[in-house]
Amino acid sequence: MQGKGYIRSLPCVMINSKKLKYNLETIQNLIAEKRLSAHYATQGVCAYEPLLKLMAESGIRNFADSRVDNLIKAKPYADSTLLTRIPMISEAREIVNKVDISFNSALDTIYALSDAAVVERKVHGIILQVELGDLGAGVLPEVLMSTVHKILNLRGVKLRGLAAGFNYFSGSIATIEKLQEFSLLVSQIESRFGIELEYVSGGNSGTIPILDSADFPSQVNHLVLGKAWLLGKETSYGYRIKDLHQDVFILNSEIIENQRKNSQPAEPIGNNYQDKILDFEDIGIIRRIILALGSQDVDFSGIVPLEKGINYIGSTPDISIFDITKYNRDLVVGDKIDFSLNYSALNRTFSSEYVNKVIV
Repeated sequence: MQGKGYIRSLPCVMINSKKLKYNLETIQNLIAEKRLSAHYATQGVCAYEPLLKLMAESGIRNFADSRVDNLIKAKPYADSTLLTRIPMISEAREIVNKVDISFNSALDTIYALSDAAVVERKVHGIILQVELGDLGAGVLPEVLMSTVHKILNLRGVKLRGLAAGFNYFSGSIATIEKLQEFSLLVSQIESRFGIELEYVSGGNSGTIPILDSADFPSQVNHLVLGKAWLLGKETSYGYRIKDLHQDVFILNSEIIENQRKNSQPAEPIGNNYQDKILDFEDIGIIRRIILALGSQDVDFSGIVPLEKGINYIGSTPDISIFDITKYNRDLVVGDKIDFSLNYSALNRTFSSEYVNKVIV
């Protein structure tokens, strides 16, 4: 059993509901103050339903996700659902039936969505992604005009906006200059075709630090936000966002062994479970703990112990080993170690059925 007030076992992600609601309400106020709208991305927590309920209680009605199944879970709480991963042709019929709007960049897929929507007697919303340097999904600016022209002539789909993608594949960040370039493209499209786009989407949580700039383009009216409400950070540099909590989620795991052992394994040494040969520094006998937390549960590069003196040595899919030689108090089997998480680690824990999720 998972959910509010019940702790079955460890490892476990503890979710502070008050801090989560505070983050959501604070961001909503910021977005409203800047006269923007937003869809709130849930793929970082795999659209975990108790969190969807908390989001709805905090006033969230627009949900975004990269998975159709997650948006289906969000649908009962949503006024609008947005698929942020460009669709597969093979899922076109399901998308037009289950999702309100989708990001797109491939004309063949948009044709498939059009055909499916006509058959299903629906109108599906299209937000066309524009390539501005991140080198992920996006239509190149030089073919944007012709692509829009073709979409506007289709039945069953409606062009509802354009989106600029940042901080996703290569880490290209949102800047005032890039958003001004994007806004110029929007103006050209609206002028050429005599339309007014509902969504001019200017990125994600990485755009928040430049919202206060006097040169921020007024045409940009929409963001897709995930990291900001989940972790209280912007995406470009991982900086903290003022007034937001960074510790909504805390991972903890139980110590299942605590012994002094050699820092080097016995030779001969071959491949480990990853088919890698590891190199261990010889520092003599060390104090080591083993946690019931493995690499299939969390991305270890994205977690940090909340206390100093606990240093990661390595892991298998099932366990992890830490050096506590410099830790300043005694630990025993059964004690718990707490960690902060970055976005990648958070997503891995919510993807794992072996990590308990508890709302407090």
